[in-house]
Amino acid sequence: MKRLLLAAIASVLLVGCPPPGGGRGSGGGGGGGGGNAGAQISPDACGKINTSKAGRKLYSFLVASAELDRASLELEQSIHGACKKMAMELGVSADGDIREVCTRAAKELEANLQVSVKTESRLVTRHEPARCTTDIEFTAGVVAECEASVSADVDVRCEGTCGGTCSGVCDGTCSSGGASGSQCNGTCDGACRGRCTGGCDGYANVNASAECKASAEIRASTHTTCTEPKVYVVREDVTVVDDTKFQAALRAIEAGMPRILQATAKLELAGRALGQWVGTGADLVRAGGQLLQDIGEQAICVGGQLAAVVAASAQIQARFEVSIEMSASVSASAGASGG
Repeated sequence: MKRLLLAAIASVLLVGCPPPGGGRGSGGGGGGGGGNAGAQISPDACGKINTSKAGRKLYSFLVASAELDRASLELEQSIHGACKKMAMELGVSADGDIREVCTRAAKELEANLQVSVKTESRLVTRHEPARCTTDIEFTAGVVAECEASVSADVDVRCEGTCGGTCSGVCDGTCSSGGASGSQCNGTCDGACRGRCTGGCDGYANVNASAECKASAEIRASTHTTCTEPKVYVVREDVTVVDDTKFQAALRAIEAGMPRILQATAKLELAGRALGQWVGTGADLVRAGGQLLQDIGEQAICVGGQLAAVVAASAQIQARFEVSIEMSASVSASAGASGG
């Protein structure tokens, strides 16, 4: 995406438009994901560009990109902060970037558990999975604004449990009657394969043009709220031989694992939308000069905004990668499992 976008907007940037400063979605530093991206994505920096079909889609994409930039940083910082708490409980240094701190905490946690208990089976940290709720009406509104249509005409499907009315196939019990897997027009206690009003405990799948789909699914995921899981350690068939180290390990798990698991749940949803976002960036490049020509006199400024997206894109993906990697590492050391 980076190479393609750079090639597409290079001629625009050469005429002297400086990268815009300020605004939403700064790329800030967070260790593994890198520092500030330089230019910042500010969708409103070019004035009102959403007055045409091309402008609406570009503006929606820039807004989603700014939110994704900010959300990826916040999720990385959340896991980084949780690892710092765990490190302090374990008595090791909490200094360093996310990779350094989480790796240190994971190794110390594993070491503590290995020397503090005598057991025939591995100690297991169990948790109730985080419940992530996506606002379907908000998502529909994003699509409607991007497509210049009415929200009621937008097709947003809930891949999960529908918290409102399910107009489609309900893989569960429907309040309006009917067996599992049949058409429903009521509350679905189960997965709704159709239009869902209200909250969706799962992923919001949007049926729209590529640009509007990418923007809406990114913004749906960045606005998704996830509960903090309850974490507890199963101690069956465990003989504690070093209570000091064992208690330190328990405190570390309690201090950090709920936030790590919560952030991971949101990362999974946002990560799915990330692929569509990257593909849309490539599609915008293929539109080339015609796309910027449709914007008119604001093309130079919009080119600068696309440059800001380029500057942020590598770091956004790096933040996702390091956050998921470190979450998995710490979870493995804690013996985390669902249920």
